[in-house]
Amino acid sequence: MALIPPVVVGTSHLGSVIPGFSSPAGALAHLDTLLDAGCTAYDLAASYQLGGTERLFGRWIATRRHRTRLFLIGKGGHPYPLLRPNRLTAGALAADLDASLRRLGVEQLDLYLLHRDFPGARLEPMVEMLQAALQEGKIAGWGVSNWEHPRIEAIDALAKQAGLPPIAASSPHFSLVDWARPPWRGSVSIAGPAHREARAFHQRTQVPVLAWSPLGSGFLTSDDARGSSYRSATNLSARQRLRALAAERGHTVAQLALAYLFSHPFPVSAVVAASTVERMRSNLQAAAIRLSPDEVRALEGS
Repeated sequence: MALIPPVVVGTSHLGSVIPGFSSPAGALAHLDTLLDAGCTAYDLAASYQLGGTERLFGRWIATRRHRTRLFLIGKGGHPYPLLRPNRLTAGALAADLDASLRRLGVEQLDLYLLHRDFPGARLEPMVEMLQAALQEGKIAGWGVSNWEHPRIEAIDALAKQAGLPPIAASSPHFSLVDWARPPWRGSVSIAGPAHREARAFHQRTQVPVLAWSPLGSGFLTSDDARGSSYRSATNLSARQRLRALAAERGHTVAQLALAYLFSHPFPVSAVVAASTVERMRSNLQAAAIRLSPDEVRALEGS
């Protein structure tokens, strides 16, 4: 499969299933401006808006006919809270994948992620499902979302034994700031001092990271309450250091927050949602910015 672009558009807010909550025409026009600005990679999931996000994208792709310009990331197997906490079964994953392809109106996803681990789920059926999907051309690459690194090592080893290509990405939370409390049950982070071992795993293996919430849900770029999961004295200090370095380097705070990720010794792509095309253009420019090891350590306060 092709390399994941460094900046990936987050889409979980698009395609709301609530009538009148958002305008489909406005969402399609917004996607048009993003693509024109150079955004070619999009992070999707069967669970987003109960399939509404994928239906919106399917409409966009069908009317614009630009599938070959896009890098589409899909996710399946997300749990149904209380009802089905483990949907990482071959049947559920295959059903989610087929439903995503149908809603999107495409024959293949560029990358397919197993969405949120269930520690007791057997790995062998997942590998068999991925093997079938790869052989049938339904996916070009595979990975995981919100998995701890020991489980990543285990499934990657099984996949290699079965003749599958190596894992293409793991998608945890990764940011300059770690959350004060997880935003959702089952979320996995590799940010902050508590997760040095996870980052060391990625450095050792070079498994690419697809980082979600790289701006701390707005905590790093604004002072409002959206980033309340990140509000702590440690994170407030990190935000001040980030803002000072951004002013010194002549970049936006968002650009420096993304550059912090891109400056790690393993491949990182960042999933970013932006309300305006101007902000996304600025985010795309961050792909060319690198920080020195001293600057990375200074931002971390170490």
